[in-house]
Amino acid sequence: MKDLYLNMQASFQRYNDCTDMLQAIYGLDKDTLYDAIIVAPSWKPEKIFVNYKAEIKVMKQGPYFCGYEVTVGRQRFGYIQTSSCSGNIIDCCLALGNSVCDRVIFIGAVGSLKSEIKLGDIVVPKHCIAGDGGSLYLYDKITTENFRKHVYPDKELTRKVLEAAGDLNIKVEEKVVYCTDTIYCEYMHLNEILSLGSELIEMETAAFFRCMELIGKKGIALLCVSDNSAANNSLIGRTEEDTYTFHKAREAYIPQLILELSRREL
Repeated sequence: MKDLYLNMQASFQRYNDCTDMLQAIYGLDKDTLYDAIIVAPSWKPEKIFVNYKAEIKVMKQGPYFCGYEVTVGRQRFGYIQTSSCSGNIIDCCLALGNSVCDRVIFIGAVGSLKSEIKLGDIVVPKHCIAGDGGSLYLYDKITTENFRKHVYPDKELTRKVLEAAGDLNIKVEEKVVYCTDTIYCEYMHLNEILSLGSELIEMETAAFFRCMELIGKKGIALLCVSDNSAANNSLIGRTEEDTYTFHKAREAYIPQLILELSRREL
């Protein structure tokens, strides 16, 4: 895996005057040993650590992304807020390859495809179905054979996440996640997506876990259910009650898990 990443890196550097994308784009020092680096499509650290006395420092801001350093008590994090979709996550995660920090935590919203998976539930992927186009670029050749490929998180890491959640009395379950490139068009294809065994849908985790394989990092994904197409809990036009349920769970459980997983041996 590492050889493929090194080839990607060499090709990138051949055509760009940049050998440290992490510093150049996000302002984070590759030699800083953070407790973890957090990667979050859309979510800013102020939202995640709203109930904590967190020191948040902007390192570098772009038009649709921002790099931060976040300190909570004695724990220090690199934090990258990106835009959504697999392509943005890929460019972000591959920039982490030379970081001395070996622990990367992805946090994001996920849509439920099953009525029994409720708003505010916290889930981790059992495996991800790569229905996104960005993931096709993460192999030696761009081929449709890798479309909808199953991408798996590290089983031992998942076990440790579930163990930590249990110790915190936070219910976390493993579910099958389908990764899409488009919110607008996914609904027309829901029956096909469901036929693949999908239980949840979002945009980035298949690419995230594949990137973690390539760069040799310990990658964890923590997802909070924001909508449910099977129970008519809308994503767009969400009711105030549904929004409250989602935000309350995100603010209560995601930071607890981040802090606990960052201090444990993984």
